[in-house]
Parts: sequence; structure tokens; C-alpha cells
Amino acid sequence: MITKIDSIPYLLNDAENTATVTKNDVPYEGRVVIPATVVAGGREYRVTEILDEAFAGCAGLLAVELGAEIESIGISAFEGCTSLAKVTFGDALHIVGMNAFKGCTSLAEVLLPARVLVIGRAAFAGCTSLRNAFLPDMLINIEPSLFDGCTALERVSVGGSVESVGEYAFCGCSSLRAISLPAGVLSIEGWAFRDCKALEIIDLPTSLVSVKKGAFWGCSSLLSFTLPSGVNMLDQGVLAGCSSLRSVALHSGVLSIGYGAFYNCSSLASITIPAAVVNVGDQAFRSCSSLNELHLNCEAAPMCSGDIADAAVYAAATLVVPRGAVAEYGFARVWEKFENVIEAE
Repeated sequence: MITKIDSIPYLLNDAENTATVTKNDVPYEGRVVIPATVVAGGREYRVTEILDEAFAGCAGLLAVELGAEIESIGISAFEGCTSLAKVTFGDALHIVGMNAFKGCTSLAEVLLPARVLVIGRAAFAGCTSLRNAFLPDMLINIEPSLFDGCTALERVSVGGSVESVGEYAFCGCSSLRAISLPAGVLSIEGWAFRDCKALEIIDLPTSLVSVKKGAFWGCSSLLSFTLPSGVNMLDQGVLAGCSSLRSVALHSGVLSIGYGAFYNCSSLASITIPAAVVNVGDQAFRSCSSLNELHLNCEAAPMCSGDIADAAVYAAATLVVPRGAVAEYGFARVWEKFENVIEAE
């Protein structure tokens, strides 16, 4: 049964004495307060849920205060509320649905309560005024596209329980300068930080075992990168377009360097390839216009299925190989294209 109380429609559940805020027939405007409880027919109901799309598209909505009993916010509940500048969450909240605040272009800050366990895919995507986001300690996964396109985002506090950063999670967060991921993070999925053009520093925890393709593609301010010891391959395009990158540290257990891994890293002057590497992907060093020295610790030349660089790199970069390996590289597919090959001292 749907009952309207103080201009807000509720779906009442008599069996559990709970109420769910549903979509109104008139768009909300100004400030809306969702109470902790409502009374209908002499009975008190706890207001525990915001239904899917309940406030979606309410362009005149300015602020929302959610009651202390609200446990979940539905899919697209506030999507497209372009004037919504402030949301106050109650401490009982533990689920924020997919696309819940997507496209809320006036929202400047998100401070979620400690009990939140799940924040759905793209929940804050396209919130172009969002500057600060504080993710709770109980959150385990940063879902795909969570902050995709949040171009003003400068600061993110990541809770200590996070284990994964989803695809495109921070894609296009072009004002984000630094982020620290907690110990315990196991994976960074594809394109997670793509085009974070202001990102200069990222602290990767030693717990990481996977950094997927294009994770830092286009991070044109990133200065240095250290691959954690638990990650044994540099996936395709991971650092492509990192045009300010000057320092890369690869540990001795790295086995493979993927397609276009360092494509257009135009400030990278030198890099050392560990001895365990058996494969270097196509275009891995293409357009690395400052590359002067490519140090290979591999006794046997790593396999290459196609060109790993362009003519300019083959001509300018000196290939530094282990003692006695000059002939090995001189006859090896692709490596023989380097014009300058010398032995390590």
C-alpha cells in the first residue's frame, strides 16, 4: 500500500512495520528531509529504504537529509539530480545502489557512514563538482566506474578493507593528484585510473597480485612507477601515455611486458628489463622519444611477435645486454633492429 505523508509517497510494509520511499508524481524541489519514522493509520513505520529511481531526474532538488533508519538507497535513486549539492546520510546505511547519484553535477562532497558495505557500479559517475570522497572502512570493493568522469575530484580517502579497484573506477578524474591504496588491495582492474591527468603519485601496496590493462593509461603527470613484487606481468597499455614518467622499477620476478605497456612514455630515458622476462609485447616502447638506454638482464633475448618500438627508438636507444649476449640479440627477431647494442659493464 502506498501512502503519501508530508508530500512524500511511501510503500508501507505492515508485516515488518517498515516504509520505503517511492517515486513521486511531482518532481521534488528544494530541500527534502526523509524522517526516521512515519505514522499512518495510528501505526509507526521505520523508513528503511529509498526505492529505485525515487528521486531520479529531479533537477530542482537542492539538498537531501536521509533519516537515521535508512539502510539502502536503490538503483538510480537520485540519478540526474543536477542541482543536488548536499546529501546527509544516516548511520544505518549499508547499501548504495548502482547509478544512485550518477550525474549529480552539483554534488561537492560525499561522506558515507562507517557501516556501508556496498556502493554500486557508477554510483557517483559524472558528478563533475565532486571534490572530496570518503569511502568507509567496511567497503571491500570499489566497483567499476564508481567515480568515472568526476573531473573535479581532488581527494579520495580509501577505507582499509578494500581488496579491489574496479574497471574505470577513477577514469577521467583529471584533478586527482595522489591516491594511497591500503594494504590488502589485491587487484586494480582495467582502465581504473585512465586519464587521471593530474595524478603524480600513487602508492601501490605490496599485497597487489594483479594490475590489469590500461590501468594508468594517459596519466600524463605520473612521475614514477614501482611494480609491486606480487605482480609478475606488466599488462598491455598499463602505463601508455604517461608522458611525464621518468622512473620505472620492475622487480626480478616480472615475466612479461604487454602490448603497448610504455607506449608514448615520452620522458622515459632509461629502463631495466629483469632477467626473468620471456616476452615483450608489440609497441611496448613505441613513441618513447627520450629513451636512451634499454637495459636487458635477460641472457636469452625475450620473444617478440612484432615491432616493440618505432624506427626513431631503434636508432636512438642503446640496447645494453649481458656480457657475451651481443650476438644473441644481434640475430634475435626484432632486437636485431636496434642500431646500438653494447655489453653491460
